[in-house]
Amino acid sequence: MPELVCISCPVGCRLTAERKEGEEIVVTGNRCPKGEIYAREEMLAPKRTVTAVVRTDSPSFPFIPVRTDKPLPRELIGGLMADLAEKRIRLPAARGSVLMEDYRGSGVNVVLTRTLPPPYPASP
Repeated sequence: MPELVCISCPVGCRLTAERKEGEEIVVTGNRCPKGEIYAREEMLAPKRTVTAVVRTDSPSFPFIPVRTDKPLPRELIGGLMADLAEKRIRLPAARGSVLMEDYRGSGVNVVLTRTLPPPYPASP
C-alpha cells in the first residue's frame, strides 16, 4: 500500500492509496479532492515536470536552463535527459523559446527559461 505526500497544494497531505483486485483505487488521508486525483494519477500514470541545463556555444555562458512546459510521463524522462545531453544551443537565445516541440508525441514542449546574449568575441 503506497504512501504518498500530496503536492497538489501547500497542505501536503499524507495519502495512502490502495488498489484492490478488480476494484477502484481507494485513497485516504486527503483533505481535498485534489489529493484523491493526485494519488490516482501517481498510481496509474505518474508524470513530472523536468528541469535541466543544455550546453551552449558560448564560453561565457556554457549552459542554459530549460524545463518542460507540462509534466512529462515518467517513462519518457530518461530519454529526454539523454536527448538534452546531446543538444547544443547557439546564442543568442530568448526565454520562452521552444527547444523541443511535442517531445515524442507527448504534447510536452521543452522551453528555455533564461535569455542569454550572443557569445562574446574571443580576446586577442
